Amino acid sequence: MDETLRKQIDAWTETDEHGRIVDMLGQISPEERDSEATGLLARAYNNLGEYEKALELLDSIEEEEAGDTNWNFRKGYALYFLDRYKEALACFKKADELTPEDEDTIEFIRSCNSHLPFRKRVKDFWKWFTDNEEELSRIVENRGQLDGGDAVEFVTAGTNLIDEDVHFNLGGDYEFTFSVEGNTHLFYLYPYIVSQMPAQFKDKWHFFPFNQGTDASFSFGMYGANVDMAQVQVSAAYQEDINAFNIHFYEEQLCSLEEAQSYNAYYIMMEIMLGEGLSYQYIASVERADAPLENMIKLPELRAYITDTLKAHGKEIFDNPQQVYTSYRFEPQENEELRFDVMAGSSCFQPLVANYYNGSTELFDRLNGFGAQAVFIAFPYENKEKGDGKKVLDFRYELEDRLAAELLEPEGLGLLLGGAIGTGTCYIDLLLFDESAFMEKIVPFLKDYPQYHFYLSDFRQGSDLCRLYETEDDESEE
Repeated sequence: MDETLRKQIDAWTETDEHGRIVDMLGQISPEERDSEATGLLARAYNNLGEYEKALELLDSIEEEEAGDTNWNFRKGYALYFLDRYKEALACFKKADELTPEDEDTIEFIRSCNSHLPFRKRVKDFWKWFTDNEEELSRIVENRGQLDGGDAVEFVTAGTNLIDEDVHFNLGGDYEFTFSVEGNTHLFYLYPYIVSQMPAQFKDKWHFFPFNQGTDASFSFGMYGANVDMAQVQVSAAYQEDINAFNIHFYEEQLCSLEEAQSYNAYYIMMEIMLGEGLSYQYIASVERADAPLENMIKLPELRAYITDTLKAHGKEIFDNPQQVYTSYRFEPQENEELRFDVMAGSSCFQPLVANYYNGSTELFDRLNGFGAQAVFIAFPYENKEKGDGKKVLDFRYELEDRLAAELLEPEGLGLLLGGAIGTGTCYIDLLLFDESAFMEKIVPFLKDYPQYHFYLSDFRQGSDLCRLYETEDDESEE
């Protein structure tokens, strides 16, 4: 493209004179217009809200430009505003792959995912399962006789309706087990999928939200080593102050592997034996031993040892992280971001809280990738007199109970993750499975508490605040 023309187009773009760009580039015949000019014309149509025209132009140069960041972004943009969110998401993901960390691209990815809510994805999965249950039964009943790759591909077509990163195992007796594989956020998503299983399958199929563990010994092969589980020796030192165990392991073949391979193989073996939930909840650290240690036990005995030790110390045993709330305390800080005034809180998802304060969006984005939104409700309170803190804390507990019992649980809208109290603001932490449906219900719900002004924020720094209350001006406009 002529450099002078390009500069003029850029100038018109800066001043929002997109119609002039259309007039200029529209005079060039499609045969004479190169792919760059066609892409800029499509951008102008996007900026004018004529998304169908933009899409048609972009499709005409797909062969030349499909590997270009701008082409993918522009096509995603057009599809997004045509409410074709799944197609738009694929384009924005490709743009992000080509040019990582672009803020606009990331925001569109997040928005696309929020328009493809987890609750809807789960409904789609169970519809697929219902439609294909006969074939799924045949796969289970003929395990070992059918091509394993074909069976996995067939089931993956269903789980992809939730997300492409869903992993699973099909077992005998109609067992379907989702696999967390070290991805913490999945502990807060998979149980909901299982809870939504249609009633007609509950007497036949056995769904598990994560690997449940086993006491049986068997051979395990990885990185060229073939290890009998019963030959792996472990010691487990209980630390009551953190209610968790420090593990040492030894097995000659396993410990002869490169360090990273050795640890990776052991973690997989341990999670198979303990179950992913128990392993996540109660294993504080793992160290490889150079030789057998005193009082080591066989790996298949570790599960019973851990549960017996916990019971002996009067501890209740949980294998679902959603069930365990941990308290935390902070020293309030001066900061423009919310939550830095927090004095104390509790959460069943501490890594998400830690991500927030570290400025990380890793867990937020992983949840968002499944169409689930980590958010918190914030509401300022008067903290002038003695007793104000206790008063608002009691109110927060009451509100949390109502939110869980009346909104989140009955309609499958999400989870209550915890809450916190700051020097002048209270916070209620939520994981929403359908943000749009939640927003329709939360404002009328909060009308019962006119003494407070409520706001909603994504569980990440720098997020915009959404007002969750109506003012007199709002009401007068109706």
